[in-house]
Amino acid sequence: MNMLVLKRQKHDEPRLDELSKIISDLETFLEEEVDFRDIGWKKNFNAILDFQDDGGSFKLFDSYDIPTDARVDFCWIPTYLCTAVLMKACLTDHDSFTQKEKSALLEGLRISCARNLRGHGYDAFKGQIEALNIFIKAGLREFIDLYPEICPEFTEMIEDIISQFHQRESEGKFTGSWGESYEDEIRSINEYFSQRQVFVYGTLLSGEDNHHFLDESTCLGKAFAKGYDMYNVGWYPAIVPGDGLAIGELYQVPLADIPAIDRLEGEGRLYIKKCERVNLNGKSTFAFIYVYLRDVSGLERIPAWKDDYVWYVSYGSNMSKERFMKYIKGGYVGNRHYPSCEDTSDPVAVKVIEIGYDMYFGEYSPHWSGGVSFLDVTKKGNALGVAYLITKNQFRHIVAQENGGKCPKKGKGWYGDVIDLGSDGFEIKTVTKKILHDYSEPSQRYLNTLAEGIMQNWPNMTEKEIGDYLDGCMR
Repeated sequence: MNMLVLKRQKHDEPRLDELSKIISDLETFLEEEVDFRDIGWKKNFNAILDFQDDGGSFKLFDSYDIPTDARVDFCWIPTYLCTAVLMKACLTDHDSFTQKEKSALLEGLRISCARNLRGHGYDAFKGQIEALNIFIKAGLREFIDLYPEICPEFTEMIEDIISQFHQRESEGKFTGSWGESYEDEIRSINEYFSQRQVFVYGTLLSGEDNHHFLDESTCLGKAFAKGYDMYNVGWYPAIVPGDGLAIGELYQVPLADIPAIDRLEGEGRLYIKKCERVNLNGKSTFAFIYVYLRDVSGLERIPAWKDDYVWYVSYGSNMSKERFMKYIKGGYVGNRHYPSCEDTSDPVAVKVIEIGYDMYFGEYSPHWSGGVSFLDVTKKGNALGVAYLITKNQFRHIVAQENGGKCPKKGKGWYGDVIDLGSDGFEIKTVTKKILHDYSEPSQRYLNTLAEGIMQNWPNMTEKEIGDYLDGCMR
């Protein structure tokens, strides 16, 4: 993460390269995950707070007394970016937001209303689109839904802009001052505001009793929310704040359908609707999530409502997700073909893990022209592993593929033993053979594949550290 260096320049002595770098760094920081516990993130966040001037802006000059185009680029754009960072942080962790941070957000929102988000001159409408997209990255629609009262002036401005964009689309007016077309941008923004993302994990799931409430919605895929535990409260599940993962599906829901879902969930009485960051295909996004309001003491904690999931841990070539997905979706690796799993969906989550055993190279693989990875479970160790949260049916398919396409009898085949590595709410399992194989030198091609998988998942490891780790697996 780049550390922000925010400096306000003299308006008559501009250094454009420094100004452009600050804007670029702010854009990058807006994309970062909000994490008040991360030292680097918190340092950048505090730098933004400290940079705000008495008028509420985050301008990069000591005065507005500069040409209008430069004023937009280096006074208003940084103000929008910094205010968007504050908005995103407020949405992500509203309960931890301090009074100082709330005040900074309020002042940033107020000053952002000064020119209706519009750009300079003939680029006024283009600038408004660009400014809207800055706030959209911060979760603008969710923020307006949940906290319209923080800055009523800002809320009213956004609602007016949305109304104007819908009117443009209904009248077919998509051109700017130069006759240039903004049809794609206008339609995209209108679509964004006419829908909400909703994370579901119980009777709204596909195939469940209440899924018809989502008939007009689009399923984006399996997803998970961190920091929640799931309990069985009868014929439906409930999630409450905890230390686990809640697994479900993410939907793009028409705004008109949200009130019916609120009523179904007993929003405000049985559940409360919150805006959370959920993870979809390795990327996080904002979504509404319904959290249980009642006591769960004495109720059964469950890992998931619909499917059974397990962490499958790879410590060999499948540390590379691209290669692992050949086991799930099928396809060729070199001249070797892997059949697809019945369920070809991506892992719900991926994480790195330290395995309590050493890895070594054994047997001889014609495909790899040398030894391949196994675990020595006869003693404690410390192997690198990548864990994929998949269904138990997918796990059984993986076990079969690791043993020539057939599910082996216990202790038979190269990877005939399923090893229990513990639990974090979901079982954590891998495969090897408990009886040690004879050592076999790995090929350079196999070592390169392992090194690539390690680099993907441990980006802070140097090439030397990766080489030392692999050398340590030699016997």
